[in-house]
Amino acid sequence: MQGNPKVIRTVKRLERNQVRLNVSLITVYELYHSLERVSNPEERQQTIEAVLNSKPKYPADEVVMKKAGRIDGRLTANGREIGAVDTIIAATAVVHEESILTENVKHFERVDGLSVETY
Repeated sequence: MQGNPKVIRTVKRLERNQVRLNVSLITVYELYHSLERVSNPEERQQTIEAVLNSKPKYPADEVVMKKAGRIDGRLTANGREIGAVDTIIAATAVVHEESILTENVKHFERVDGLSVETY
């Protein structure tokens, strides 16, 4: 999303290999949150919407939220919490048996049963 060549190469490779790339609705929140912190919000919003319109989205439904609560409780009990947003993204991936593609391996590798990939 921010022109990182590693990300672009990784996404293109995945798409060439016909890997279905899905987005958590919490990620939609994160992307729109970023609009308030950039100098070109209109341009960024167009880019965000173009990407989001091309990807299926997973809801943060009751099943995901229950899983997120359990994950967050376990991480918090162990002093390793990662924040609500990342926890919900992780729970979405675990519930749907998907991998996470992220630069933030440090947070997501704390979640049991989550497959984490980076670029």
